[in-house]
Amino acid sequence: MEKPIRVLMLVANLRVSNGVGSYAMNYYRRINHDHLKMDFCLLDDVPTPYYDEIKNCGGNIYVLPNLKRIGSHVKKCHEILKAGNYDVIHDNSLLMTFPMMMISKQYVPVRILHSHNSKLGETDKKEKRNARFLPFLIREANAYAACSDLAAKAMFGNNEYEFIPNIVNAEDYHFDVAVRQRIRHGMNAGNKKIIATVGRVAAQKNPFFALDVFDLVAERIPDAEYWWIGSGPLDKEVVFYAGQLKHGDRVRFLGSRDDMKELYQAIDLFFLPSIFEGLPVTGIEAQAIGLPCVIADSVTKEMVYTDLVEFVSLDRSKEEWTNTICKKLDGLDERKSRETNLLQSKFSSTNAGEFLEDYYRRLIKKIGAK
Repeated sequence: MEKPIRVLMLVANLRVSNGVGSYAMNYYRRINHDHLKMDFCLLDDVPTPYYDEIKNCGGNIYVLPNLKRIGSHVKKCHEILKAGNYDVIHDNSLLMTFPMMMISKQYVPVRILHSHNSKLGETDKKEKRNARFLPFLIREANAYAACSDLAAKAMFGNNEYEFIPNIVNAEDYHFDVAVRQRIRHGMNAGNKKIIATVGRVAAQKNPFFALDVFDLVAERIPDAEYWWIGSGPLDKEVVFYAGQLKHGDRVRFLGSRDDMKELYQAIDLFFLPSIFEGLPVTGIEAQAIGLPCVIADSVTKEMVYTDLVEFVSLDRSKEEWTNTICKKLDGLDERKSRETNLLQSKFSSTNAGEFLEDYYRRLIKKIGAK
């Protein structure tokens, strides 16, 4: 047997509502841990059930000191890389990981930079800043990967890259009426029409716009309710804003959850008006569970593998978004799982572990092992 590959997976955090964290964990669950030894290095220590899962499979978790403590940060980078004897470092963050990637050139032969978004920042200011410094980060990597063509072009231009799909386990997303009834009962949802957004409460996800649209929907559909599942840097501001709306009492912020597979069962419509995305795992999951989806056309069409998705331009008025959502809710058909569609798509987790291992081994062979 070939010797195990040692990989350091670099992500901002492993918050349950973090799409990049979900992507990493979905692959981690599919790899053969005898063939591929994967540790995680994080920029932030956010409470998450993923920690126990990783440790139970023999993985290590490291948290880097804040960059404001640059001396401690650099020292920790050296300690992790020297002790880990890694073959591959797989970076899924942007710019904040520059010290780790720069230092990794001393220790790690294969250095992958992975793009997950179609823009370089949530605001014009951040995007311009990131674009200015991106060439320095790209220089530290010797392999590129992305979740979509849009994400690849945003970070790498026309450079060659490996497409690594965001994957979902079809077995986890079979629609179950009994689970739906149990969750809705526990959430006191009754026969309400539940609209939901799953993701960080951050500018990228367009939360203030989403709340304005829901307020209009609630005016027309008395039994509509909105759930935001996830947390993020705008938690306080968004909750306050919702409280000022006419129908703010019908908005529920559920925070980061580890029971998303069950919550999807209780929802009636998936709503994602993001300003930008790479390729949202949540959209793949929502389709698998049979949810109609209303999504901003800024999101890549590459995510579509069912007939459940309708794209709306962010240039359209809030009233037009409201019309689309109301039409979807008024025309709800009998709910059916779409796991067969998922299994036949590029987003199926089937053989994903073997794919990732093969990708790493190809790079090691091409670039050279230690």
